[in-house]
Amino acid sequence: MLNKLSSSFNHSKLAIIWLVLVVLSCALLLKQWGFSSSVPIETDIMKLLPQSRQDPLAQVAFDRVTSSVSDKVVFVLKGSNDQQLFAAAESLQNSLSSLNAFSQVTGKIEQQKQNTWSRYYFSHRFQFLTDEQRSRLELAPEQQVQKVIQTIYNPFSGVTGSELSSDPFLLFRDYLSHLNQLTTQFQIQQGFLTTQFQNDTYVLITATLADSPYSMSAQQVVPTLKSLEQTLKAQYDVDSAHTGVLFYADFGTQSAKSEISTIGLFSLLGVIVIVLFVFRSAAPLLLALLSISVGLLVALVATTAIFGKVHLFSLVFGASLIGVSIDYAFHYLTDRLAAQDKWDSIKGLQHIFTAITLGLITSLIGYLGLLIAPFPGLQQLALFSAIGLVAAYATVVAWYPILARKATANRPLPGEMLWRWWLAQWQKRGVRTSLPLALLIFSAVQLTQVNYDDDIRQLQAMPKELKQQEELINQVSGVKSSQQMLVVRAESDEQLLIKLEQLDRTLTQWKLQQTISGYQSLSQYLPSIERQKSDYQLVSNLYQNYGPSLSESLKLSAQPTLTEPMIPVSLADYLNQNVSEPVQFLYLGKIGESVASVIMLRDVSNSDEINAFTSQRADISYLDKAGEISALFGEYRTKVMELLAAALIGISLLLAKRYGVAHTIRIVFPCMVACLVGIAVTTLTGSTLNLFNLLALVLVVGIGIDYTLFFAEQAQSRSTLLAITLSAMTTLLSFGLLSLSETHAIHSFGLTTLSGIFVAWLLSPLAIKRQKIQ
Repeated sequence: MLNKLSSSFNHSKLAIIWLVLVVLSCALLLKQWGFSSSVPIETDIMKLLPQSRQDPLAQVAFDRVTSSVSDKVVFVLKGSNDQQLFAAAESLQNSLSSLNAFSQVTGKIEQQKQNTWSRYYFSHRFQFLTDEQRSRLELAPEQQVQKVIQTIYNPFSGVTGSELSSDPFLLFRDYLSHLNQLTTQFQIQQGFLTTQFQNDTYVLITATLADSPYSMSAQQVVPTLKSLEQTLKAQYDVDSAHTGVLFYADFGTQSAKSEISTIGLFSLLGVIVIVLFVFRSAAPLLLALLSISVGLLVALVATTAIFGKVHLFSLVFGASLIGVSIDYAFHYLTDRLAAQDKWDSIKGLQHIFTAITLGLITSLIGYLGLLIAPFPGLQQLALFSAIGLVAAYATVVAWYPILARKATANRPLPGEMLWRWWLAQWQKRGVRTSLPLALLIFSAVQLTQVNYDDDIRQLQAMPKELKQQEELINQVSGVKSSQQMLVVRAESDEQLLIKLEQLDRTLTQWKLQQTISGYQSLSQYLPSIERQKSDYQLVSNLYQNYGPSLSESLKLSAQPTLTEPMIPVSLADYLNQNVSEPVQFLYLGKIGESVASVIMLRDVSNSDEINAFTSQRADISYLDKAGEISALFGEYRTKVMELLAAALIGISLLLAKRYGVAHTIRIVFPCMVACLVGIAVTTLTGSTLNLFNLLALVLVVGIGIDYTLFFAEQAQSRSTLLAITLSAMTTLLSFGLLSLSETHAIHSFGLTTLSGIFVAWLLSPLAIKRQKIQ
C-alpha cells in the first residue's frame, strides 16, 4: 500500500511543495533570529523544570525569592595590607559602577546612610527587643540593672555618657548587635563591610544586575569582571573571590556552546569522512548534508515558533540529531550504489520507501515518548528531534529522486567481503544463540548493582573553581544560600507577623534538634504591633520599677524616665524604609485573598519532620524545589519504564500485522537486549542511574528498531548492512560525544544511548529471514 502511495506522487510537484516550505522556513528563521531584538536562546536551567505541583502561591514564592537572589553578584577581597585592601575595594566599586551591566553597586556605605539606619532603629528602641531581652524583662528584670553595671565597669565596653543618657538600660546596643548578627558577620570599617576570617580581613562588595543573569547580554560582562579581579591582584596585591547565579549561568552557556560546536562539528566531520570513503563522490556528500541541514533548519524554526525560545540544553541534544537524520539518506544512497547502472531514482525510492517510513514512525514513537515527562526542556527536545527527522525524511522523499537521477560508477560495494563474512556468521545457530545469551547474562549480573540518583543538580555542571569560591564566601559571610522555605499565609500583615512569631518557637526547636541550622524570617527584624506594645510595656515597667536603683548604683544626676511615646510600626511602614532592603524579598505581599511571607531555612537535614508539620497546617506550605523536582525524577523513572513497555507493545502490534508474530519477535528482541545492555554498561562505569538513562532507552528502541526493520524489509542484505552500519556509525558518533559532556545528566544519557545503539546494530541481523540473505 505504501509503495503504491509513493509511486502515485508526482515528484516534481512534491519537490516544489517541499521547496516552498523550506524557503518559507528560511524566511521565518531570518525573522526570528536575524531581526529579533534579542537572540531567542534560553539559558536558565530552571526553565527546563516543571511548575510547582503545590498550590500556586508556592510557585509564586519560589519565583520571587529566586529572582531577588539570582540577580546579585558578590565579591570578597582579601589583603595583608589594610590600606591597599580598601584602595582595591574602592577601585572595584568604581569599576563596577561604570559598567552598564549593573543597576546598583553596594560597596562603601555613605555615613549619611549609616546614620539613617541607626536613627530609624534608635527612634523605636523602646518597642524592639530581642528574645533574650524580652525573656529577661519578663522573668528577672533586675538582671538588666546588673548587666548595665557590668558593662559600664568593663573598660572595653565603649559606653559613652551620651549613650547612657539616651539609653540608660543599654537595650539598644544589644538589639543593634542582634540585628547585625542576623544579617551578616560584617562590620563597617572605613565605610566598607568587613569581617575577620582565619586571621584575614575581608571586604564585601555586591552588585545588582540590570538584566537577567541568564541573558546573553548580562553574561557578556563575565570576562570583564574576571579581568578586573586580575587587575586588582596585580595593582594592589589582593586576592578576590566571586559568586552569583551569573557565573554559573555563564559557565553553563559556555559549556553548552562548546558541546554543541563539538558534537555538531565532529558529527559533520564524521559524516563527511564516512560518505567520501564509502561513496567516493561529492554528490552523495552534498545530498547527505542537504537532508541534515534541512532537518536542523526546520526543527529550529518550528521549535522557536512553538516555544518562543530554544533552550541551550535542547540544542546540545539536538546537535546529535545529525547522526540520526542521515539514516534515510544512507539507505537511499547505498541502494543507488548497489544498483549501479540499473539505477532508477523513482524505483529506488519505492524500494526503500516502506522501510524508511516504518523507521520514521518507530523513531517518532521513541522521540515523542519524551513528551510524557513534564519537563519543558525534554518536551522541547522531543519536538525538535521529531520535527527534524520528519524534515530530513521529507527531503529524501521529495528531492532525492530528482537530485540523484544519475547512476553511480560500476564498482563493488565497499567492504563486500566483510559484509558477506559477517552475514554468514548469523547463519550459524551458535552465533544467533550465544551472542544474545552472553549479552543477557552480562546485563543480568550488572543490573544487580544498579543505583539510582534523582538529584536535580545533575542537570547542571558545577565547576570546582566556582564551588570553592562560593564556599569561601559562605564561610566568610556566615550566610549560606538556600532554596528551602516555608510559605506562610494570613488575612492581614499584622496577622502574618503574629503567625511568624508563633512559628519562631517551632523553628528554634528545629535548630536545637539540628533539623535545620538556621532560618531567616521577617519576625526577626520586625515584631508585630501586638508584640511592640507588649515590649514597650516591659520597658516602661523597667524604667518605672528599676530606674531609681539604676540611678543610685551609677550615681546618675537624674533618674531614668521613659517619656517617649510608642509609635507603632506596621509592616508596610517598615518595608518602605531603606533599612528593610536586605529582607524585603521575604515578603510576598497580597496574593489572592491573603498576604504571604516566606521563611528561608538553612541546611535542612530532616525534610520529613517539616513536611509532617506543614501537612497539619493549611496556612503553611513547605517548598523545596530541588527536592520536589528530584522526587519527580524518581516518579517519572517508573512512568518511563511503563512508557517503554507500551512503546514496545505498540511497535510490536504495528509490525505483527505485516510480518507475523514470530518475525516481529526477532525484529523487537534485539532492541530489548540493547536496552538492558545500555543500563548495564552505564552501571559498569560506576555511574548512578536517573530519569535520563531511561529516556535514553526510549531512543534506543525508536532508533535501534530501524536497523532490524531494514533487514526485515529488504532482500539486499549486504547493501542494507552497509547502510545500517553507516547509520550506526554516525549515530554512535553523535551520542558518543554526548557521553563526554561535563553535565552528568547529558553524560549518562549519551553513554546509555551509545552502548544501546551499538548492541542494537550488533544484533540487528537476527531480523533477517534465512531465505532472504544474499
